[in-house]
Formats: sequence, structure tokens, C-alpha cells
Amino acid sequence: MQKVKLQPIYTESNTTAAFQLNWSLTLSMREKLLVPASIFESLKRATESDAVRILEQKQMDDLRLQFLLSTRPHVSPADVVRSVKGRLQYLMRAIKPKIFQGTYNLLSVGEANNDCLNAYVAKQPQRHPMADLRVQKQIELLQFFDEAANLKEPQFSNHGRYLHNLHIVIENRDHLHNVHEDVLRKLRSMIIRSCAQKQHLLARIGLVSNHMHLLLGCNNVCSPQSVALALMNNMAYALGMKAISEFSYYVGTFGPYDRNAIRRALASSN
Repeated sequence: MQKVKLQPIYTESNTTAAFQLNWSLTLSMREKLLVPASIFESLKRATESDAVRILEQKQMDDLRLQFLLSTRPHVSPADVVRSVKGRLQYLMRAIKPKIFQGTYNLLSVGEANNDCLNAYVAKQPQRHPMADLRVQKQIELLQFFDEAANLKEPQFSNHGRYLHNLHIVIENRDHLHNVHEDVLRKLRSMIIRSCAQKQHLLARIGLVSNHMHLLLGCNNVCSPQSVALALMNNMAYALGMKAISEFSYYVGTFGPYDRNAIRRALASSN
């Protein structure tokens, strides 16, 4: 008998996202070259059509360009590099047919850095305490932390170095509280198993009765949207294909540096 393929409950069309996705991108040129300011202005307009917004940019020296970027959830880190690098190369074609080396450095950044966000997610049970001390203890024991999941060290692709760290928040449907230990354990186990199968680095789960925070590192071809939707659908599958989460989620980027640190670095290069 042929197996029936299960259809996802949460999809791009029926699920909304709140997001703050920022990246620091450094591109290296083959030889010393000054990029005209007019080219940067044209680049800003061009990348907008790829859902990649250039917030700030700077030619750091004769060989390096740095950008602070924001993106939408369907854009992967690989898409980010392809957009900025490809469109800039096209705009510079009359000046120099091939200006870039093969390598790049793309780092996810956020409002808070890795250490601050880890501390915040670790304290979720204390931030949302239960009246019943027995339930409170149960939830505290269900927290997950993997010290071996190093989200500070960039990974490498064939063409460069990248860091793709995501902070995902998923809320229960109708914001209902769930204190059933067996259900919470199933969800926790499914998240751990799903991340392992996808080769995501799951560092922490901050699990409370009506929502959860996840901190994980992903590869450069996964979009934040695809990661969040896959996790939500796997959680639904764990409980018999029930829509247990809201049809919405939050996803943000983070890394060893926050956005202000990147802005200071750009400003100091003047």
C-alpha cells in the first residue's frame, strides 16, 4: 500500500512572521579599486527587488567592502551574498569585468549578541513562573541546553565563511497554556530530533507553558522561513497533525556581535 504524503499545516501562504533579520557582509576584491558612490546608490535600489535592503555600507579599504543588511524571512544567507555580490559585479562591469575574489564573510547579527540572548532564553521559566510549584519544577527540568553547539564560530561553504544563527519564538494556539508533561516532552524531543536530521546546531530551548524560544545555527541555503515552518510542522506531526501553534512566529538573527557593534565598526572606518 502506498503511503499518503502528509501535507504541511503551516505554510508560507497561511502563516505570518514577525522578524528582524540582519547581516554583516564583507566582500574582498581582487585588486585595489575605489567603488564610486553612485554605484552604491544603484546597488541599494537593485537589491531591494531581492528582498535584501542595504542599511549601511562602507569601503573599508582598497580591497574590502562591508555592508549592514536586512532581509525578509524567505531569503537565505546564500541568496543574500548572491544578490549583493552579483548585482554589484553587474553594476561595475564597465569599470572592471571581474572584481571579486571567491571568498566572502557573512555574519548574522541582532539587537542582542549571543551571550545576552542565551542568558535571556535560559531564564524563561523564571520570567514566566507557574503558580503550582510542582509544575514550575517540571518545566524547569524540560529546558534544553547543548554546550557543544557553538554558535559563535562561523561555518564554511565552498565560497566563503558564514554564521546563520536564528532566534525563533513559537506560541501555542490561542495562547493557551499547556502543562501536560507528556505533551511537552514530545514537543521537546521532536525539536531536538528535527534539528539533528536537518543538521542544525540546536543550542537552547526555552520552554514554558504557552510558548517557546529556540536558539539554533543553520546552514547557508536554508531560509529563516523554511526553518521555522519545518519546526512548526514537525511539532504538529508529533501530536497527530494537530495545529497546536499559532499561525505566526517570530524569527530574528543573532551572533557574537550586535548591530550597534557593526555600526560602530562602519563608522570608525571613516
